[in-house]
Amino acid sequence: MLQHVTWLYLWIAPHVLVLCVAALMLRRNLHKEYPIFFSYLVFEFLQFCVLFGLHEVFTAGTSSRLLISIYQMTDMFGRAGSIALRFGILHELFEMPLRDNAELRRSMTRALNRMTAVLVVLAGVFIALAFYHDFRSWFFPPYLISLSLNVAQCGLLVLVFVWHRYLGVVMAPPSFGISVGMGLIACFEPLAHALKNILAEQRTVLPDFLQMMVYHLVVLGWLYFVLVREKARSTSTPAVLDLRGQIAEVGRIVRL
Repeated sequence: MLQHVTWLYLWIAPHVLVLCVAALMLRRNLHKEYPIFFSYLVFEFLQFCVLFGLHEVFTAGTSSRLLISIYQMTDMFGRAGSIALRFGILHELFEMPLRDNAELRRSMTRALNRMTAVLVVLAGVFIALAFYHDFRSWFFPPYLISLSLNVAQCGLLVLVFVWHRYLGVVMAPPSFGISVGMGLIACFEPLAHALKNILAEQRTVLPDFLQMMVYHLVVLGWLYFVLVREKARSTSTPAVLDLRGQIAEVGRIVRL
């Protein structure tokens, strides 16, 4: 009973907080600065509502092959949508320092798209080599594709931090919080999958519990960094950053 209540809390509480983060972003007009991230929050909450509704139907004893198939398909489409939006968020964070330079932003977007494609291919090769011996995994390849894309997102997140470091731009609190949260989500899913394989014979739900706990901490982090945004701006004098040299150099590299 206690385990069931804990599981429900870890599943419900983060998604309620997701809605709080979205509402706070609306109140402070952050949804205009981070439109893709805001869309991701709304998508996650709506996906939770659908999956939770299906779960309650199963709990009530009204289960059938059709309902199970609907749940699995909803879960897979939800995962695909979440992954696609997370790629969009990382691109959004990458372009944030150049949002006032439309021409350079378009050039860097093309370069980032190429880098993303390369990272996806490399991650796919890595996952294929890691799981080639476990033929059972290949009967459900969408989850392996999901792992590959998550690994690629980890690499893309590193590029986001390197990019800000290269330009000498300090991340705004929301950008930093979003980046760290995206990194934890993308990194922990492959780890959870590996842990499930290791503990497969024990039939434990420990990996799922850990994954939901990580997601809970991530959402709390997003809420914190959105809340401290105004305080950070009011207590610090923003320095005027001279980015002309860096932007000119980046433009030269992109044109090569």
